[in-house]
Amino acid sequence: MKVNQGMKILIVDDCMDTRNHIKLILRKKGFKKVFGANDGFEGIEMLKKSFDEYEPVSLVLADWQMPDMDGIEFLSKMRTDKRFKDVPFIMVTSDNDKEHVIQAISTGVDNYMVKPVSAETLLKKISVTLHNKEEAA
Repeated sequence: MKVNQGMKILIVDDCMDTRNHIKLILRKKGFKKVFGANDGFEGIEMLKKSFDEYEPVSLVLADWQMPDMDGIEFLSKMRTDKRFKDVPFIMVTSDNDKEHVIQAISTGVDNYMVKPVSAETLLKKISVTLHNKEEAA
């Protein structure tokens, strides 16, 4: 599936190195609208702003383990807000514990990937996630 490189992508991770690594991968592949947030609170504010400005985020990549608001709480807040409840969400985490994967799925995650992030895996997960969302619509 060809992915729209003009889509707006939000990366939510408290680790600046991880955010920058993912941004670099995406920008090298032609994605121009890639933004980062330090935590779930900032992520929610950026989502609200993107929808208020009529240029909504098309995909969220978020870490699980963040201070203040973790990835599951962030995902839960997204899924309960009608504006962005259907935005595709990929959990990007160093945790591949089976129970956490099950919890993420039950909270509404669209896909899940384990760090470290490789370009090939990231692009495949994005393509599969967007294709599955399109099919479900």
